[in-house]
Amino acid sequence: MINNQTFYKTSFKKYGISPRGLSWNSKENQEVRFEAITKLLQKEIQKSCIVDAGCGFGDLYLYWQSLGIKPKNYTGIDSFAKFISIASQRVSNVAFLKKDILKDSLPMADWYVASGSLNILSDFDTWLFLENMLLHSHQGIVFNILCGEKQSEVFNYKTEDEIQEFAKRKKLTCNIITGYLKDDMSVMLQKEEE
Repeated sequence: MINNQTFYKTSFKKYGISPRGLSWNSKENQEVRFEAITKLLQKEIQKSCIVDAGCGFGDLYLYWQSLGIKPKNYTGIDSFAKFISIASQRVSNVAFLKKDILKDSLPMADWYVASGSLNILSDFDTWLFLENMLLHSHQGIVFNILCGEKQSEVFNYKTEDEIQEFAKRKKLTCNIITGYLKDDMSVMLQKEEE
């Protein structure tokens, strides 16, 4: 896989503060994924503390704001200081933290959400990313990931079966949405109530 820092710095340098600056194909693609995540989390957002892992410029929060949806508490996390600085300027009254989901200590939340954050991780780092989000969530995680068995030097694909097997091993309820974009799936992994 390619270097995460280089990948995003190159996109940002070329396209600036825009969805393409975060390596999205377009604003429409970004928002279709946000829509799928929102559909999965719909009943939970306004009553939950949510951490947005790989928040970029705070676009998911701004998307929710445009729909009149406000989490009980929202924290954006990104490993790029520049993105955190931009997000903090664009969105007031929420916390943005520079942290690496794979290495740093993380805040606890009801839900962890990741949109686009898994697209260029290695296989090992993908599972570690999901594990770390689960470890720091009370209720579960929601994320999108490229779907299929494709092998790529740049992008990370997982099959529905791989995700369902992971959920089964972890004793998580698994809900997967597909069909909104080619080769993409959005996933909710929810912890069983104790």
